[in-house]
Amino acid sequence: MVGDIGGSGIDKEFGGRKRNGSRLLLAAALLGGIVAAFSIGSLVPEILAGLLGIDSNGVRLALKVVAVAVALPAMFYLVERLFLVRGPRRK
Repeated sequence: MVGDIGGSGIDKEFGGRKRNGSRLLLAAALLGGIVAAFSIGSLVPEILAGLLGIDSNGVRLALKVVAVAVALPAMFYLVERLFLVRGPRRK
């Protein structure tokens, strides 16, 4: 870290201590977001295709690919917003 004093965990630029485990928590949240995005991105289009009576496997696969492509950035955005709200305010 740029403002870290000799690896002591003190951020001299912002005058506070780094939170222990925040990187691990972020990694776990991102992993959970990826799993949720793939789950939502594959289940919702499958249900909608079933309700609409779409029988073509190609169309169902295309719907899933589009849904996952939309869900992944959305989940990353939600995780980022969660950590921005959770984190300290920087000047």
